[in-house]
Amino acid sequence: MAKVKDPTKPYSGRNLDARVVNVTLDEEVMTLLQQFCPPGRKSTGRFFSRLVYEHNARLQEQKRLQQALQAAMGVEELAPS
Repeated sequence: MAKVKDPTKPYSGRNLDARVVNVTLDEEVMTLLQQFCPPGRKSTGRFFSRLVYEHNARLQEQKRLQQALQAAMGVEELAPS
């Protein structure tokens, strides 16, 4: 019988700040995911982490550009895109 791991102790090889997330993906997405990051110990998690960071950076840049445009045009608020 398998031992139950103490939830307060991390799994070996996993970062202490890592969180486990279960997601459901379409078959087509899984095919693309396997092309971008072949099955490996950490490649999928790193790929998703990078996607989230890059998406956040794009949103922050978009917000910064909207604020700069508003300041340049002297408009109080632009409609969100």
